[in-house]
Amino acid sequence: MYMLLRVVRGLFGFIFALQIVGLIPVLSWFSDPSAITGAMLAKVIIKLIALALTGCVFIYSRKAINALHTKFKGEPHPSLLGTWSL
Repeated sequence: MYMLLRVVRGLFGFIFALQIVGLIPVLSWFSDPSAITGAMLAKVIIKLIALALTGCVFIYSRKAINALHTKFKGEPHPSLLGTWSL
């Protein structure tokens, strides 16, 4: 059960990282602000919402996995001691 939860957590962490990488081209917009269209802004907003949702799932799933492991085994999951560990 823990392995499935950790795989789902890893998947959301991967999607979180992809959203960050997908926002890097936005930095080039500062060189030519007149070229920014409504569609570009809509994509950025969607990416930011996806970034927030996947980030929350990634962070809070660690707490949930540790809570379940503590409930059944009496201690937090040993592989999830760090914030970024999968």
